[in-house]
Amino acid sequence: MTQEQPKTNGEAKSQEAWTDIGRKIEAQIRHDLATWAGATETDSWEVIGRRIEAKVRAGFATGVGVKPESTWEEVGRAAEAKVRTEIASGVGAQDGATWDQIGQRVEIQVKSGLGNWAGASPNDDWATIGRKIGDKIEKTVKETVENLKAEKRPSGQEPTSKPPEGTAASQGPSV
Repeated sequence: MTQEQPKTNGEAKSQEAWTDIGRKIEAQIRHDLATWAGATETDSWEVIGRRIEAKVRAGFATGVGVKPESTWEEVGRAAEAKVRTEIASGVGAQDGATWDQIGQRVEIQVKSGLGNWAGASPNDDWATIGRKIGDKIEKTVKETVENLKAEKRPSGQEPTSKPPEGTAASQGPSV
């Protein structure tokens, strides 16, 4: 077992200096937070913490349109209602729409937009819309590939499945 060596005078002064720096940092933080929260720097951290929480809650409350002295639960309900109202408005749902109604509205819009693009009817289910989207993508890719092939052929030349003569794969006479 090793015994702790007694600290030299220099080590003790260094530790004391670091302890002093830590106290000064804490005092500055306490001063800044207490001042911001409306407390005094001589108040306990518990009091400063409660004042900070009250100030933050009042700020959120005011931001969502309720009284500054509202509880967190009231602030949360007001914030949720505000977000829900904004989203409902953005997707064209009624004022006061529930999350289920908003979700249905979004689903109808997405289904309609994708379905129209793929040639689906408004009454098609998601499986049918998915197949029609897949078919539309496949058709578009095939058309694009054919168009690219046609651009590379000299005009008037028909596509052929046989390789050109003179290549190793041709069936013509060998040289």
